[in-house]
Amino acid sequence: MQNALTHRDYTKNAPIRIFIFDNRIEIISPGCLPNSLTIENIKLGNAVIRNNLIVSYASKLMRYRGIGSGIARALKRQPDIIFQDDREGEQFKVTIPRPPRP
Repeated sequence: MQNALTHRDYTKNAPIRIFIFDNRIEIISPGCLPNSLTIENIKLGNAVIRNNLIVSYASKLMRYRGIGSGIARALKRQPDIIFQDDREGEQFKVTIPRPPRP
């Protein structure tokens, strides 16, 4: 969620959406990845700062371990996270699978 808040495209008049289903959690952030950044790039820890001021405050106020480290840490804990850079829909979607309920 921290990534959605700090890296979303604030020129888009749309909210960050979070959907919780029995089998997955979906986080949909307005705006696709900036510039030439790709999903493979972010998995490797590459970052392009879109919101300099917000990132600056986030580094002081939120749990923070370095620019570009969030996706790698998330994948280390749960490697089956799915990322979708929807350039047509101008949104970035993260799907986090949930374990089956007993």
